[in-house]
Amino acid sequence: MATSEATKRAIKNYQEKNPLMRTYWNRKGGARQFILADLSKDTKLSQAINENRLQYIKDLKELHSDIEQRLKDLQQ
Repeated sequence: MATSEATKRAIKNYQEKNPLMRTYWNRKGGARQFILADLSKDTKLSQAINENRLQYIKDLKELHSDIEQRLKDLQQ
C-alpha cells in the first residue's frame, strides 16, 4: 500500500519537531538491521556476514552480553 502525500508530510513534520526521537529511532533501526539481517538476500550486509559468519556470531554474543549488562545497570 502506497503512503499518501499527507501522511508523508505529517511524518516529516513530526520528525522535524522531534529530532531526538528521530535519532533514537535511527539508532534502534540500525542495531536491528545488523541483528536481524536477512542472510538470504543479496545485500552488502548479508554478503559481509556470510563471508564472516564466525565473527558475526561472536559479535552477536558480545552484543547480547552488552544488552544484558545494560539492562542490569538500568534496573538498579
